Parts: sequence; structure tokens; C-alpha cells
Amino acid sequence: MDLDIAGLEAVLSPYIVLLGGTGVHYVSAALSGRLGVDEGEVRRGLDRIPAFVSPGAEIPSSVALATKGGGEDVFACTAITLGDCRVIALISEKNPARPFVEYADRDTFVRMFTRAPMGGLVVDRGVVVYVNEFLCALLEKERGQVLGTSVISLVSKEGRQDFIRACQIWHDQGNGEVETFDLMLTSCRGSRLLFTARGGCIERASRRLIWITLDDVTENHRIRRALKEEQLKFAELFGELPAGIIYISPRGRIMECNDYVAALVGRPREQIRGTPFTDHVSPDQAGVLRDDFRELFTDGREIAKRESTITTMDGRPVTIEYNARVIYRKGHPSKALMMFSDVTDKKVLELELLEKNAEMERTLWDMAEVKDALEARAGELNKATEDLKQLNEKLNLLSITDGLTEVYNHRHFQDRLTEEVERLNRLKGGGVLSLLLMDIDDFKLFNDTYGHQCGDMVLKHIASLLKSSIRSIDILARYGGEEFAVILPNAGTEQAVIVGERIRQTIRSTPFTYGEAVGAKVTVSIGVGTIVSGNTDKADLVRKADSAMYAAKARWKDRVEVWEED
Repeated sequence: MDLDIAGLEAVLSPYIVLLGGTGVHYVSAALSGRLGVDEGEVRRGLDRIPAFVSPGAEIPSSVALATKGGGEDVFACTAITLGDCRVIALISEKNPARPFVEYADRDTFVRMFTRAPMGGLVVDRGVVVYVNEFLCALLEKERGQVLGTSVISLVSKEGRQDFIRACQIWHDQGNGEVETFDLMLTSCRGSRLLFTARGGCIERASRRLIWITLDDVTENHRIRRALKEEQLKFAELFGELPAGIIYISPRGRIMECNDYVAALVGRPREQIRGTPFTDHVSPDQAGVLRDDFRELFTDGREIAKRESTITTMDGRPVTIEYNARVIYRKGHPSKALMMFSDVTDKKVLELELLEKNAEMERTLWDMAEVKDALEARAGELNKATEDLKQLNEKLNLLSITDGLTEVYNHRHFQDRLTEEVERLNRLKGGGVLSLLLMDIDDFKLFNDTYGHQCGDMVLKHIASLLKSSIRSIDILARYGGEEFAVILPNAGTEQAVIVGERIRQTIRSTPFTYGEAVGAKVTVSIGVGTIVSGNTDKADLVRKADSAMYAAKARWKDRVEVWEED
């Protein structure tokens, strides 16, 4: 790698040593001159230090080199790797560079750095000759600990090469246009601080001094990283939710949809975005749907439990039940959120029920004409009535049951939770109600490893284990995806924790064997929320249990956590 030695000496230190795979390759003339000996003698002195001849060895923080006349000079060392070469910047501990206060016209920069809400440095040939209190506070160091040290020693190792390049640009451009760079420094306790660095060069007292301002962006970086993580969580939830989600603009065009919608319609999401949402419903319903959403954006009233028919790519009609509401930004409606589920099978059952009802009515009319005919067909009527009853029961059970796990679905869970909370609030002598929310740990990884069919079998098995782990009065439901919920009437926090631990231990100790998953282990994270009688609502109970469940997730999973007030 070609190195600009003169540039390195200007921004790091006049005392430069270059190390390669076989030892010392270069010694600056300034170092030889300071020691009063020739370059060869300096090399031989350095070769006697094991760290300078062993590739990859840790360079000591300081070295003592022999001077002319038998004395020695002690230098602080800072190592930088540039390409295949290691650069050692030496700073004399006996006679560091003159402090900034000795240079003319210092007041302008001192005032600027002192008053500015940012870090300030002035560097003379790699040595810090001025640092303001703002930067000292961030580095958690006293000013005396920074002045006279190598500026490169303050920079994190992975950012030193970029920092050297920045200093060379600042040094060479003089008072021209100032460039900015991202820079990472290390505090006294080893924490990393992120800055936007801006610098330039001034000439004072025959010296070219590099000035650097440092704008602390550590917190901004942390916020951006946290925002990115939240966006990733939202994207995962949005993409994998087992229901259709569509964002619709005020102009009636689809802004975004999830994978469920794309799979149901039979088109890629890219082809759905930007299309009018009425293009995907039957023509006779487009006008009604358009009017509904116009009122939604105008009046802000939610659309609840409406039905429509969408047409798939292959022309197949699908009946959906949808809800929609407006999302506001700065007080104005920016888009509408529409969520729907496929109720085609439910509609088929309803049609069968209507047909059965019609058949029964015809039978009744026929039997009413003559008593003998009624008696003769009594058996048929009884059978038709029983069939109707079974069909009604099947329809009712289907509407409240999760099709995969055969436990209550999310909608019925919400209805039962509302009933239990209202019952609790009616109790005059006091009462208590607890809720368990549980999530299968790393279930996406399980599905990716063994396949979704195996994952479905695990969900069914876990539902069976949960049934056997709770009381007959407890209410079990599939909350969504890999989440389950258990409503515990008349159970306080301690009882709920006992139930949660029993569930957790049962699932943890149960091997699951389906297909390629032989003896696979599954764990759950469980959150416990509890409310007492009074002015309480179910949203508060769900929030407590949900917060506790996420706390269990954050604490290594496979555990039961109880909601605690912040």
C-alpha cells in the first residue's frame, strides 16, 4: 500500500515508525534528529522491542528509546493499521507540543469552542493542544488527561483510517471549504461515542494547526437504530398476520397491502399497489364500497363488519368481512386502514342453513294439509329438525372456534373477556380476574426449520396441552398466530402464576415429533395481568398481560412474568 508519509507526519506526529511483516520498515528523520542518532541506530533500538518485530503483537502504550550520550526519551505509542502496514505514532512524554495558549490569535477559537454546544479540538502535528470542556465531559476525562496526547488515541480503532484521511484533507485544504466526516471516539469507560466531525486548518506561528468540531450524534444514532428495529417488527407483523390488511389513500387507491391479500387475490403486492381498491370487487358492489369509503374519510365514522365480494386473479369470487377506520396525521385524514377475513366458507354454511329452513317450511305446509300426511311424514320432519339443529350448532361452533386448534378464536375471546370484566365490575363484595397471554418462542424459526405443516401440528398439540392444564371454568382461546390466551375467573396473581408455570413446564417438557421434527423442544413466554372489581376495562387487563409477556420475551424467554407498574 502506498502511504503519504509526509501527510502522516503532518497529522499524526513528526515521529513516525512503519512496521511490516519483517519488522521496522521506516523511521522518520524527525525521530532520528530528536534522539540525536542515525536511522540505523534507531531501528536497532526498536528491533530489540519484541512487539515491534512480531507480526500482530500488541504495541505497548509507551516505549523508551536511547538518545545520544546514553540517555533515553520516553514516547507514548498509538498503533494504526493502514492496508498491510502498521503505523506507530510516537508522542514524546518529556516535551510534548506547545499548548495552544502559546499561539497568537487564540481567543477567537477558544471563545468559539467554549460557547458552542459541541466538542472542540485543536491539533498540532497529531498532538492535542486544545480541548473544550464539552468534549472532556463526553469523554469522561479531565482536560489534563487529553492535552498533550495523540489525537488518534481518542479515536476508536475501526475508525482511525478514515479519521487520518479526514485530517489529511483538513490539513491540505487550508482555509477552503470544510468537509464533514462520521467519527467514533471512545470514552474513559470504553463506551463508543458517535460524532459528525468538521475541520479545517489555520497557520499560526509557522505551524499548521488542525481545528475540529464534533457534533455528538450518539443519541440520534441510538434512536434511528431503535426506530429501525420497530419498523422491522411492524413489517414482520404486517407481513405474517393471518388476515388481510390494506392501506387506502383518500383518492381510493391501494397504498400498501400485506402478503395475505396478495395470496388471496393471486397477484404480487407490486401489482396491487397503486390500483383503485374498487377494481378488486365485483362491479355491482364497487359503487356502494366507494360511497362507504367517501363517508369514512368525510365523517370519520368507522366501518364495522361489512361484507363484500372480491374477485381473484383466476375469477373466483371470495366473500370477505371487513372493518375500516381512518388514520389521521396532524389532524387530517391521511389514509384508511382496512382489515378483512375470508368468510366464504361461513357464507356457504349460511346458504345451506337457508336452504334447510326453506325445505322445512315446505314440509310444514305440506303436512298441514292433511293429518295423515303429517303423521306419515313426522319422521321426516324430526330428521329435518335434527339436521337443522346440528347445522345451527355447527355454524355457531364454527363462528367461535379456531379452525386449526379447535379452541375459541380471537373474536369469541374478546366477547368472553368483555362478559367476564362486566361480571367482575358488577360484584359488590369485591372480586378478581386474571389473564394469561402466551407466545411460542422462536416459532418463526421452528416453521422455517421444520415447515409450516409441522408448525400447525405443534399448535394443535399445544392447544390440547393447554386444555388439560386449566380449570373447567377457565376460557382458552387462540389469540392469533402462535399466541394463546387464558381467562382465569376468580383467580388472583399468585394463582395465575401457578397456572402459568404449570403450562410452561408442561410444554417445555413435552417433546414434539411430527415429520422431520423428532423430539423437538418448544417453549413459551407467558405474561400475567390481573384486575380487581371496580372501574376497570378489558383493554387495561390485556395491556398488562401483553406488557408482561413482552417482558418475558426480553428476559431470555421460557418464563412467566407478572405485569408491574412502571
